[in-house]
Parts: sequence; C-alpha cells; structure tokens
Amino acid sequence: MMETKLNPKDEYAGKRVLVVATFGSANPERCPASFMFASEAVKAGAEAGICFVLQAPLLLKRGVAETLRPREGGRTIREFIDEALGLGVKFFVCDAALQLCQMTPEDLIDEVEKLVGPSFLVKQGFKSDLVLSF
Repeated sequence: MMETKLNPKDEYAGKRVLVVATFGSANPERCPASFMFASEAVKAGAEAGICFVLQAPLLLKRGVAETLRPREGGRTIREFIDEALGLGVKFFVCDAALQLCQMTPEDLIDEVEKLVGPSFLVKQGFKSDLVLSF
C-alpha cells in the first residue's frame, strides 16, 4: 500500500495567525520579528496578518522603513515589509495608535490593508488559531 504524503502547506491551510506589532522606530532591533513570523506562517500555508498598535504604526510611516535597520549593515525594515507583503501578509493599523503616534492615515504607506479600531484586535484574536505579540 502506497502512503500519501501531505504537502507541508496542507497541514496549516485554513489556519489563521495574528501577529501584534507594538515596537516602533525607536527600537529597530525588535522590529523585524513581526514581519518574519508572519511571513513564516504564510510560507507554512496559513493566513497571516499583522496588527500595528502602540508605537508600531511609525514603521509604516512613509519614508521611515527605508532608512531603518535592525543592525548596522543589515536589511532595512522596508525589505522585511516588502517580503511579508509579497507573501500575502495583511497589514492592519489601529486607528487609536495612529493618534498616539501623531499620525494620520495619509502618513501611511499605500500597502496598509485597512485601519481598524481597538475591538479588531480582540475579535481577530478570538478567530485566530495563533496570536503572537512583539
């Protein structure tokens, strides 16, 4: 009898991962984690989104991520953003966090999926199979 091998992506198909990003440009060494883990979730076959709260919307301010590096000589945060977006990771920004960061929706990069209210994080957390926070 021949065994059927599952595609590794099939095991996690239909799973949802929500990543909560809290760090902004003041802590560049912490910023890549949200993008890396969301990207890995998509590579494994799951759906993934990042919700940007507290200081994290600063990473999505036009012109910031292009010059921000977690370590000297390393990749820019924009490169991590582009990789995640290219894989299909969705970006959600908390509108209350925008106010906290003294930003407006016009300050954000075009790729932001949508602005969300604080209840989004709670409701998406309930719907998700895994929630990670950085």
